[in-house]
Amino acid sequence: MAVLPLVQGADNPILRKKSEKVKRIDKKIKKLIMDMIDTMIAAEGLGIAASQVGINQRVFIVRLNSGTKNELIVPMINAEIIKMSEKMIEDEEGCLSLPKKFGTVKRAASLTLKYQNQHGETHTLNLHELNARTIQHEIDHLDGILIVDRLEAELRLESAEKLPCPKQI
Repeated sequence: MAVLPLVQGADNPILRKKSEKVKRIDKKIKKLIMDMIDTMIAAEGLGIAASQVGINQRVFIVRLNSGTKNELIVPMINAEIIKMSEKMIEDEEGCLSLPKKFGTVKRAASLTLKYQNQHGETHTLNLHELNARTIQHEIDHLDGILIVDRLEAELRLESAEKLPCPKQI
C-alpha cells in the first residue's frame, strides 16, 4: 500500500470540515483503510482519521492496547459514541496534524462505541483510559475539532511550546 501525506495546520479547511458518513464500503474505502494503516504506522501514531489524509469521510484507524502484547490496529467506519462515562481524566495529547503541539485535554474515562469494520460488520466496544481517549480524539477529527479547541484558553499558548511526548494520536 502507500504512506499518504498528512494534512496539517490548525486552520486547515480539510481538518475543520465535518466528515461525511460512508454510504458504501467499496474497494476505494478498503484501499484508503490500508493506506491509512501504513501512514499511521509510519508516523508512529495511535490513530489517524481520513481527514488527516485529505478525505472527509467518517473513517479512522486506531491502535488499541498500544504497547502491549494485545495491541490491535482497528479500522472504524461511521463510528459513534453511544455512551460516555461522567468520570473525566486529564492527560497530555498530541496530534499528527499539529506537529510539536501538545496540551492537557480532559476526556471521558470510558465509553461505549458502535462502528462498522471494513467488511461492513457492526461492532460495539466498551473502551477505557487511553483506548477511550484515542477514540474521542479521532471522532473529534471527523467532526472538525482539533485538540487546540479542547485546551483551556490559558494553556493554548503554553501547549505550543511543550516538548514532544512519545506518542501522538
